[in-house]
Amino acid sequence: MATIDPVLKAFDAAANDRRRGATEIERALVASLLRCRGKWREANVIRGAGILADGQPTMANLRSLAHRAADGDLARFEAWLDERSRELARLEELLAAAAWPLLEGASGVVTISRSSAVAAAVEGARGRGWRGTVTVLDGTSAGGGRDLAVRLRETGAVESLPDAFAAAALGSPDVVVMTGADTVGESLFVNATGTRLLLELARARGRLTALVADSGKDVDDAAAFALSERSPMYVDGDRQWPLFEAVPLTLVDRRVRESL
Repeated sequence: MATIDPVLKAFDAAANDRRRGATEIERALVASLLRCRGKWREANVIRGAGILADGQPTMANLRSLAHRAADGDLARFEAWLDERSRELARLEELLAAAAWPLLEGASGVVTISRSSAVAAAVEGARGRGWRGTVTVLDGTSAGGGRDLAVRLRETGAVESLPDAFAAAALGSPDVVVMTGADTVGESLFVNATGTRLLLELARARGRLTALVADSGKDVDDAAAFALSERSPMYVDGDRQWPLFEAVPLTLVDRRVRESL
């Protein structure tokens, strides 16, 4: 039985991961690649980069990793992975600290789909004594909202609801609407379909909105729009629609990012 190259196995696992968010996938891939660094072959690293780019076309941080891998300079790629691993190890703590001023006086958080950055913000706030309720909306089963709700339930009160309940979730004037992103451009960002509708409703209700995303997600607008156009499709019988959408940054009151 043929042995699967560990580099290709790591890239393939990341390319086909539909259960975790962009940062979680990146963290797992970086760790896997560093564990097998003595087994790298240039051809397989470059091939793996192509597999990743094709499999995760909307995630800017994975696009950046794929671009660096495709360069073929293994020493430079390894040095970058080492540095990125250190950054990712501190990321949740940094995002939580940056988000705390927004959550300290809030009665709750309303979010949509799955975001490890939003999870970090909420878990960090709860570690600081915050006791608000989190409402996780989920437009489709592919969005991962249920997964996020299960994770956050370990630290406090959580509701997991279809996005049709967005209006009810925004009933309190001091809830914060907080979303993550797979890609952030200069005037738009890419996130799970349903994000724009939630933010537009929040704006109409006068609720504070925040985008939690580290700087590894930042690209220019052209790249952000191009990535949104390559969104995988959610298929339900004879119906289908994009899993991700482009959302204007004008709908966001605050951008929360790390300070490295």
